[in-house]
Amino acid sequence: MKKSLVMLSIPLVAGLLGGCATTGELDAAKASASHAQQTADQAKQTADAAQSQAAQASRKADQAVQTANAASATADKAMKEVEQLSEKIDRMFKKSMRK
Repeated sequence: MKKSLVMLSIPLVAGLLGGCATTGELDAAKASASHAQQTADQAKQTADAAQSQAAQASRKADQAVQTANAASATADKAMKEVEQLSEKIDRMFKKSMRK
């Protein structure tokens, strides 16, 4: 019997000495976890917004490249027309000098 009392009292003493969390400590842990979750949720929202803005910026950059390519094509066409007109003027000038 004495041995069983000793065996039963060891876990009881260990539990008391090891310390159990009080209600206040549990509440503090819950509050800390809740705050951490809120911070994580805010970080995710910020990351989602940043990703959305990056995608929008990428679309605008693609549009700018398309506009630049179109402008380059127009400039190339205009340069070709200028060269053709210049050749025509040279031919007309040479023809007028022969007369």
